[in-house]
Amino acid sequence: MIRHISWLGASLLALGTACVQADPLAFPASLQGKAVELAPNDPDYARAAVEYAVKPAGQGGVSAALVVKITQDIPVYRMWNGPGDVNAQGNTNRLGGWWSYDAPHGPVDGYRVAYEICRDWNKLKWVATCTLKAGAVVAIGPGQSVSAQTCGDPTGAEQYPANPVDWQTFVNKPWARTSELSCPPESADYQADPLDIAKPKP
Repeated sequence: MIRHISWLGASLLALGTACVQADPLAFPASLQGKAVELAPNDPDYARAAVEYAVKPAGQGGVSAALVVKITQDIPVYRMWNGPGDVNAQGNTNRLGGWWSYDAPHGPVDGYRVAYEICRDWNKLKWVATCTLKAGAVVAIGPGQSVSAQTCGDPTGAEQYPANPVDWQTFVNKPWARTSELSCPPESADYQADPLDIAKPKP
């Protein structure tokens, strides 16, 4: 009987923990008055493609998400490899899916950890500032953990914990959404100082 009660207590504790983890996300204070949360039954909800943003532990993305519609233009930021780094198709990684609504600051290594960005994914050398236009629909949420396997590190050294503090912004297919995400020419970007990415490199 004691063993049964102990098992029941442990089960209830685990259930309580699961319920705590499933609590709804609080709307970010920095977006109050600038965006509104959309319910899953809203006709615009699907535009966020939230299914591509939320991923299991160890796979990056976000651990949970709110779908929001922007109500006034806001700046969003993305670090990228720079204009001299192109793929086989001749494209840079300037217009990727992941952005932040908080301006980059501090050492680049701290930014990499805060936003769980594997070294193979992004060199984090340049900063682009674009405008998320009123009417845009995106997914936002706290960053999910990234395992060494996901980073492609056979030594197991490169891995990043989930971060509930620094939220990320997922813009699905940004290159096809010029009416929602407006970016200036690359000449407006700056090469970041690795000691403080808020400033241009000396």
